[in-house]
Amino acid sequence: MGSALRAGMTLLVISLLFLAFNLVWVPKLPNVRWDVSYTQIHTLSPSTRQLLTTLEHPLDLYYFNAINAPQRSQAMSRYGRRVEDMLKEVEKAANGMINLHVINPTPFSEDAYKAGLFGLDDTQGFLGLIGTRAGHSAQRIDLFSPEHEPLLEYEISHLLHKLTHPERPTIGLLSGLALDEPAGELLEQMREQFNVVELAPTIAQVPSSITALMVVQPRALPERALYAIEQALMRGAKLMVFIDPVSEIAAQAISTNARLDALLTAWGIQMPADTLLVDNLYASSATPGPGMPKVLHPARLELPRQAMNPTDPSTWKVDAVTVSSSGALSLSNNNRTLLTPLLQSSRQSALVDAERFASATTFDSLIDETATTGERHVIAARVEGPAYSVFPDGFKDLPPGMQRAEQIQVVVVADTDVLADAVNTAQPNGNTQFVLNTLDNLAAPEILRRIQPRVITQPLHRLEHMREEAAQAYRKSAVELERRHEHTEQAWQRLNPEHASLVTQAVDTNTQLQALNKERLQLPIELHALKAQAYAPLQRFERYLKGLMIATMPLLLCLIAWGLVLYQRRRRSAVPAAYD
Repeated sequence: MGSALRAGMTLLVISLLFLAFNLVWVPKLPNVRWDVSYTQIHTLSPSTRQLLTTLEHPLDLYYFNAINAPQRSQAMSRYGRRVEDMLKEVEKAANGMINLHVINPTPFSEDAYKAGLFGLDDTQGFLGLIGTRAGHSAQRIDLFSPEHEPLLEYEISHLLHKLTHPERPTIGLLSGLALDEPAGELLEQMREQFNVVELAPTIAQVPSSITALMVVQPRALPERALYAIEQALMRGAKLMVFIDPVSEIAAQAISTNARLDALLTAWGIQMPADTLLVDNLYASSATPGPGMPKVLHPARLELPRQAMNPTDPSTWKVDAVTVSSSGALSLSNNNRTLLTPLLQSSRQSALVDAERFASATTFDSLIDETATTGERHVIAARVEGPAYSVFPDGFKDLPPGMQRAEQIQVVVVADTDVLADAVNTAQPNGNTQFVLNTLDNLAAPEILRRIQPRVITQPLHRLEHMREEAAQAYRKSAVELERRHEHTEQAWQRLNPEHASLVTQAVDTNTQLQALNKERLQLPIELHALKAQAYAPLQRFERYLKGLMIATMPLLLCLIAWGLVLYQRRRRSAVPAAYD
């Protein structure tokens, strides 16, 4: 009896000590965390920490995360926790200058009303951020998307920078083309985001107040303007330049400026002025002329997310970019600069002579005639590194300027039609968002530009290769069927236009109309069958991979259990032998 009482008292004392330790001492222990990820994705970069030390005014961050939203996927839920962890790290590193408020808005609540009032996206449940500073306008990230996870730290830092520096950056615009009419919507968006200063083509010097310069079709600019552009770049200005072998914005021919080619070479890049990029995989539909039916235009490319650099701020929140009659960029000989592709073609692309596009009726034939090399071509790229001057003696009455720069930052786009409203209508705001993102990043301070994207996971290269092969195989076999389907649909619409009718309507028994209707319904079935056939090997491999990943853990546990059973049997069989 006494021993049982002593054991009970001992357990009671131990329980009380354990409870006291958890209630009193555990909260006082330091919060120690270890980031064991390969790329340290849970650790703030030195640039972000430096940005946080420059905060002079307290900021409030309101993080809205609708955890129990019915439309929320598991991936979004996991990413919501990832964003919250990052925000808590930011709050901790800010040393009291940031107050983080984590809010879980329930449907029809006051928090949900406030989130909608500030413009947060509720398509998958609220997952956004609102930043406020006393006496200034609020800033927001309307939706954190898992697709942009490598840019998460940049997104948050960008919002903090906008709160502390609400003034609009100054962007210089120097164009060899008239943009007011063809690119009116883009210019309007630019004037809302930046202080846009339009520079004359005869300018001799770019004002020092301009930190980022946008140049359109420099082949149409005089050499005096090229000298001003070069010297501004040498002094540290950032540059975004659009160069096009055939610009659809300007119908007239543009002469080739040999000094521009030398300038590109000094930057370490080159772009042939007489070749166009065609792509059978990314080709989109276009109308050659008024009253003409649509055809597949192999030079009018609709670039999906797979054609973009997913870890660059230029492609932030961009799902598609459309280019037309673009060129291709490449490194020049003896280059010393770093070229980072932003937009690329597929492997089913090729460079062709620009004269082959003299007649719009050749578009369909070019799809079949063009021989692809399996190489991806660069349409837009960042260029960073040293550069030298191609005007060592100055220019005419202008004295010599800087001869060399240790580090230039240029974004080159081998297309000017990407700016046109007519091209941008295929994917609303895609082209505009790409241009605004790039200009905003170039005009940002160095401390923000140094925040590098974090590569979360490395893709399975075999899967990526198989996906691309399947897409090419489908495209190769489906081009003719898609062309027939588009022509059949147009013929059907001409013979059977939509019109107002009663609730019931007689079926048209016209033989030609019925044949067209049969074909327009049959062709999508054939296209679906071709797609299923092309993607069948990929789907079989994915199912095999999923099954292998799912079965690995149960098999491992079964092996461990089997090993334990064998061990116990051997141990039991060894016991009688020991007594013998």
